[in-house]
Amino acid sequence: MNSFVRQPMFHPASVVFVDDNADFLDGLRGAVSDRELNRFFTDSRAALDFILSRDRGVPRTRIAGSDYSDVERGGAHALGRDALIDDARFDDVAAVVVDYEMPAIDGIRFLRSINDAACTKILLTGAAGDSEAINAFNAGLIDFYLRKGDPTMPGKLAAVLAGAKKKHCKLRGCIGVHDVGATYCDPRVVRLLDDWLAEGRCVEYYWRPDQNVILMFDAQGNPSVFVAWDEDEWAFQCDTVLDAGGPDWLLRALERREMMPLFWPSQAYRPGASDVRTAPSAPVPDWEGAYYCLAPLALSDIDPTTLSFAKWQEAKRGAVTAAIEG
Repeated sequence: MNSFVRQPMFHPASVVFVDDNADFLDGLRGAVSDRELNRFFTDSRAALDFILSRDRGVPRTRIAGSDYSDVERGGAHALGRDALIDDARFDDVAAVVVDYEMPAIDGIRFLRSINDAACTKILLTGAAGDSEAINAFNAGLIDFYLRKGDPTMPGKLAAVLAGAKKKHCKLRGCIGVHDVGATYCDPRVVRLLDDWLAEGRCVEYYWRPDQNVILMFDAQGNPSVFVAWDEDEWAFQCDTVLDAGGPDWLLRALERREMMPLFWPSQAYRPGASDVRTAPSAPVPDWEGAYYCLAPLALSDIDPTTLSFAKWQEAKRGAVTAAIEG
C-alpha cells in the first residue's frame, strides 16, 4: 500500500478582498482575473459574515477503523470526496486579502476572527502596521503580509494567490490506494501539470481513480485526458493486453513505447474492445522509463451533468444578465 499521498487536483477558487478604500479595491479588481470568482468588500463586517458562511474547512479523510479495512479488502481505488462532483467547489474561499487599517475592525482582528477558516490569510499594510504584522505572522494569525506602498506588491500578491489556490486544492485531492495513481503524485509529473496551468493549456484538472488518468478542461470547457505511466504501469498494461487476447498491433506498439492507448472510461484493455484510441507518447522529463500523453475527449465522453469552470462562468454571467434585464 502506498503512503496515502493526495493526488494532484486543481480548480479555480474564490478570493475575498477586504479594504474600506473603494478606490484601492477597484484597483485590485482590475488587476486580478476570474472576476466572477472574487468577492470585494468595503464593509469588513459584511465580509466576515460572508467568509464564515462559506468556509467549509478541509475535508477530513479517515484512514483508520472501517475505512482502513475497506482499503485492505481492496474495495476502492481512492479515499476522500471527489471534487469534480462538487458543484460548489468554485465558491470555496482559497484566500482572504485584508487591509490592516480599517475603521470598524482592523485587519489583524479580522483575521483572528476567521483563524479556523481553512484558507490562506494575507494582510496588506500601509506606512504603519509593520510591527503588528510581524507579530501576527509570528503568532500564526496570518500567512503573508505585503506593503501596499511597495511598487512590486501586485506581482507579489499574484504569486501568493496562485500558491494559495494550489494549496487549497492540494488539501482536497483524493487519496489513491493500492498504489493506483502513484505516478501522478511524482514531482516530475506534477511539474508538467503546473507548466500547463501556467501556459493556459488547462484551467482545471482532476485525477479519476477508476480510469487512473487526469481529466482536464481548458478555458472553453473542452475536455482532455492526461495519462502518465512509469515502467511498472507499462508492464501492467502490456500484460493486460496479452492476457486478454488483444490485437497484435496494440501489444507491439506498447512494447515499443510508440504511443499510449486511451481506454476511457476503463483503466486498461478489456477483451473484445474494438475502439482503442491512441495518442503519441512523450518521455516525462528527468524520469527514465516514464511516458505521458495528452488526448482530447469529446463532450459526449463526459457525464453531461459535470460542471466545468467554463460552464460555471457561463451560468454566473447568465444570472447577472438576467438580473440586469429583470
